[in-house]
Amino acid sequence: MLIRLFDVHIHLTDFLGTNPQKLIAELKANGIEKCVCVTAKPQDWEKAARFAHDFPFEIIPSFGLHPWYAAKVQKGWEKELELYLKEFNGAIIGECGLDKLKSTDISKETEVFEKQIELAFVYNRSLMLHMVKADMWLEKYWGRLPEKSVFHSFSGSVEILKKIINFNYYLSVNKRFFSKKDAGKILEYAPMDRLLVETDAPFQSEIKDLKTVVQNIAEIKNESVEDLAHQIYLNAMDVFVRD
Repeated sequence: MLIRLFDVHIHLTDFLGTNPQKLIAELKANGIEKCVCVTAKPQDWEKAARFAHDFPFEIIPSFGLHPWYAAKVQKGWEKELELYLKEFNGAIIGECGLDKLKSTDISKETEVFEKQIELAFVYNRSLMLHMVKADMWLEKYWGRLPEKSVFHSFSGSVEILKKIINFNYYLSVNKRFFSKKDAGKILEYAPMDRLLVETDAPFQSEIKDLKTVVQNIAEIKNESVEDLAHQIYLNAMDVFVRD
């Protein structure tokens, strides 16, 4: 089965000891034509930039500050982030967001997150969002995010999904999503034109798992794998590839 895939969330900079050319070859061998190389902290940004320079067709870079690292980031990080956004017109921002599981002190996470929201509007970029156990914190942000924001590794409720759709955002799912007992019910509420897929490799799944994710969604949606894969690919192009 030959289908085109777009992995919207992969940490290429965390495949330690892997030759970049070999890594891209593995993506292609698994049908992944394009991917978003996400970052979590400033130390990752230059690595992602090199990937994007070396593989401009295959890789869209994403420069961001993850909530896990918000409390310890050095001053001036936002100025450095701006430099990368100026260098890469097609880059997005993330991953960024809020994580109550790892932190009960929302103040620094909020400060860092809101700065990245601000930069997204200044530079007209999408956001790659990390939201964990943050339903209440999210309340003040509905409608304040760029329209093409992506809730990565979505694992929320139908209620949260409905809000995502209502504000014209996107959700991305990976292999771990299907361990939820109500995964099928949740996906029934997800419009085809708002769905994206990811590996979150090397952390939440492997590169080879992306095709299975598409197959699982197709079965739940009662669609052919080819048609669903094509729609998801178009969705990703709309969000991440600038004219």
